[in-house]
Amino acid sequence: MNIKEAVERTGLSAHTIRFYERSGLIQIKRSAGGIRQFTDSDVNFLTFIATLKKTGMSLEDISEFTKEGCILERLESGEIQKEKVNNRLSILMEHRNKLIEQQKNIEVFINTVNQKILFYEEYIYKKAGEDF
Repeated sequence: MNIKEAVERTGLSAHTIRFYERSGLIQIKRSAGGIRQFTDSDVNFLTFIATLKKTGMSLEDISEFTKEGCILERLESGEIQKEKVNNRLSILMEHRNKLIEQQKNIEVFINTVNQKILFYEEYIYKKAGEDF
């Protein structure tokens, strides 16, 4: 598939996909004429990169994670060494821990906002009889 189709399937802009390629986050094969040729694996990998970015993972960590490209297919054939898998696992586990900490903070923020909402709702309902 071409870049237009990859854009449609990933929801990323062509600019972002090209940036990820230039940054070395993903390697896309090209035709003899230089046209990018995306596979389903490329699209899935781009989607995963975008997900990592949306969760707040730094481009530096994403770059470290992706430096071997998409390894799922190569894992099954035994082409990938255990240390590379362990490295990716470590990066993901560290990032998950950061997300869990953010989630805890967000829960505190939501509770605080809910308390204020409750306060104002009670105030309005009490004042409703007084033509507030």
